[in-house]
Amino acid sequence: MEERSVEHFVSGEFRSHVRFLPPEKYAVIRDTTVRACVDTLIINQRGEILLGKRAIYPWPSWWSFGGRMLPGESPAEAVGRTVKEDLGLSNIPPERFFFLAPCSLVFGRRQEPPQENGCHDLVLFHLFPVNNEEARLINTEKVRKGEYGKVKWFRPEEIFSDPGFHPALVGMVKKAMQSFSL
Repeated sequence: MEERSVEHFVSGEFRSHVRFLPPEKYAVIRDTTVRACVDTLIINQRGEILLGKRAIYPWPSWWSFGGRMLPGESPAEAVGRTVKEDLGLSNIPPERFFFLAPCSLVFGRRQEPPQENGCHDLVLFHLFPVNNEEARLINTEKVRKGEYGKVKWFRPEEIFSDPGFHPALVGMVKKAMQSFSL
């Protein structure tokens, strides 16, 4: 696989001041900004893609794993953090994550109140090929509770032929198959 990553530059001294905001303040931010996120297509050695059945908005259906970026994180660092939080895989070197493409996603509903205001996210999709040992270490019973109801490995053909999958997800799986000759 060719190495592809998102260029990340830090100028000057930067220290993150991350904190979670009360819902009413976060709602204003969600109403007025596009949130930066990372998502990861996890593929095993049989060519299957791991997806989680999300239990929350903005897309309560099958989706990849990921989440928002935190200030100061490189995209690869954010992918590593979310893979650990969502699936329990830790200490994955950043060079194991391959950048696929950016994707702009606009949804009519969101998880945070007021849900009907919807949301807009800019997602940097990545591919993470796992070996058999890593695939075995993914504990599908301990996937981030409350966000994912279940987890399943899918053959790409299943994703391409089922109209229930989000077009962005289908497009990213196709891009992964083309770009990395999977």
